[in-house]
Amino acid sequence: MLKKVLIVVVLILAALGVFLFQSGKIHSFLQKDITFYETQTECDLHISSCEVVLGNDKSIILDIDKPFGAGENMNFNIQADGFKDDELLARIYGTSMDMGIFEYSLAKMSENSYQGKALLPTCMHGKMSWKINIISKKDNVGASFILEL
Repeated sequence: MLKKVLIVVVLILAALGVFLFQSGKIHSFLQKDITFYETQTECDLHISSCEVVLGNDKSIILDIDKPFGAGENMNFNIQADGFKDDELLARIYGTSMDMGIFEYSLAKMSENSYQGKALLPTCMHGKMSWKINIISKKDNVGASFILEL
């Protein structure tokens, strides 16, 4: 009888652990805080690349192959000086409406170059403002960019 109760308790704890992990509660608890830096000047990713200086000889330049738009694959080209990550993370979310959080891996192409693709949905209410965070997990820092689509 005690053995059956112990098995049930272990199964309940395992199911609870899986639920908490899937919901992000354990992951967010274990993850360190990320310090974000923003662009110091106005910049429009539809026209040119944008740069964020993170201090300590680190900077991130984001360029998106043009033309681009919502509902289309966008090619992200990152110049990340001072980073040793094998990949960077692009975390994108809407600032004017909750459209979900989209995460994309940016693969290392050369010493300071990373690339990846992103696809963002079309907003049925017109223009949408997106925040693009490029994150270094090794250094727990990120660069924030605004994209209007």
